Amino acid sequence: MIWRRLRVPGSTSLANLHHMIQIVFCWEDDYLHLFHIYGKDYGIAYEGGMYFSDDPYAVNLDDFDFDVGDRFTYEYNFFEHWLHDIRIETIENDKALPVATYSVKGNGMPGANKYDEYERTMDLFKAIADADESTTVGDIRCQIEALDAVRFNRIKVNHCLASLSI
Repeated sequence: MIWRRLRVPGSTSLANLHHMIQIVFCWEDDYLHLFHIYGKDYGIAYEGGMYFSDDPYAVNLDDFDFDVGDRFTYEYNFFEHWLHDIRIETIENDKALPVATYSVKGNGMPGANKYDEYERTMDLFKAIADADESTTVGDIRCQIEALDAVRFNRIKVNHCLASLSI
């Protein structure tokens, strides 16, 4: 099963939540999407795509007054119908807590399986074993990136989330 657990401030807009989901799954925003919350659809309108009545940059998670256990969906890539179940696990009302978004944990990568991860790990180990004193990280960068494409890398994801301008 492929999943992610994020800590997200309630002040996060739906548009920014969409961008965060793109980052944590290492997607590049190639497909249309929508959130389905309390019977209504929300999303970023693109030319030739769907229209939404609300501005996704102005609608924040706090606007929905979620309770612990509430759920909503995020659909991405309408051709493949990738449906994501988003669950509210906890709500912290302590204003002293940091408001940064970060990935707490995750598992799996879309389109990859354990065999893919094993193969890319072995390719990286072989590149390291075959290295000599002149080998640089740049020389094995393609093996590192290939492994990241099939294995969830929380540190890399959190680095990308931190650079997201919200």
